[in-house]
Amino acid sequence: MTRQALLLGLAAVPLAGCDVVRDRVRVLAKGCTDVPYSPPTGIVTIAGTLRSRYVRQPVAYVVAVADDVDRRTIDRAIYVLPGRAATARSVFAALNFGAPLSAAIRSSPVLRRSVMVTIDAGDSYFHPRASGENRLALVTDELPDVVARMTGSRPRREALMGMSMGGYGALLAAEREPDRYRAVAVAGPAIFPSYRDERGSVGDAFDGPEDFARYDVITHAAVLRGRAVRIRCGTNDPFAAGVRSFARACPSADVLVEPGCHDDGFWRASALAMLQFVATHL
Repeated sequence: MTRQALLLGLAAVPLAGCDVVRDRVRVLAKGCTDVPYSPPTGIVTIAGTLRSRYVRQPVAYVVAVADDVDRRTIDRAIYVLPGRAATARSVFAALNFGAPLSAAIRSSPVLRRSVMVTIDAGDSYFHPRASGENRLALVTDELPDVVARMTGSRPRREALMGMSMGGYGALLAAEREPDRYRAVAVAGPAIFPSYRDERGSVGDAFDGPEDFARYDVITHAAVLRGRAVRIRCGTNDPFAAGVRSFARACPSADVLVEPGCHDDGFWRASALAMLQFVATHL
């Protein structure tokens, strides 16, 4: 399977009965990981559509927040960048991020004053492209305004999370504005040790070698030394080599390569730890 196919992934659905057993066997046989489905409680999700200056077509977003909080007290935001072609809705449906958010809110007063915001990821790899699309600018410039429309003001503190292609984008955003984002936590970021490696796998994430060099998060990782950076990656993830290269370039980052694959199960299993990490720095 190519990395491009892995990036697209398959939307997982909650299983029951014998299906659960079969799924656990599959996970164990492939050296992957997952967590049981549990319904989210104590949060509300609000869906909308953003007409962006940086993307031609309307982009869907979903905001999640504690259901009993006074929204005027919210002053923090966590931007979640999904994997390639994933939708904002899938973050709370297939990936069930509402459940770990619910759990984290119960133990964190900080998260009760925070919103989680995610968008449709598209496939342009969260950096400026020759096509004119720039989904990263949508995240950094326009999502704070989405928060402001709900709370009355732009967030005072911000953090980033991401998976796969979105993990790359979250790291890039943090490198470009290291003083702005309080923390970045990613799972299985789709990053490459070299342009040649990218061309031999995904193949269309950059517009050429100069474009790769400009937006290569490994080359520029030293910007994040001493910052709050956490990366989880599966041992069976094809991007593990890139993650290890990032760890060498930014030795202060909290990097953990552990059993798992580049799939929805790993994103679900990583979500609570990522939320707890960013909460300690928000």
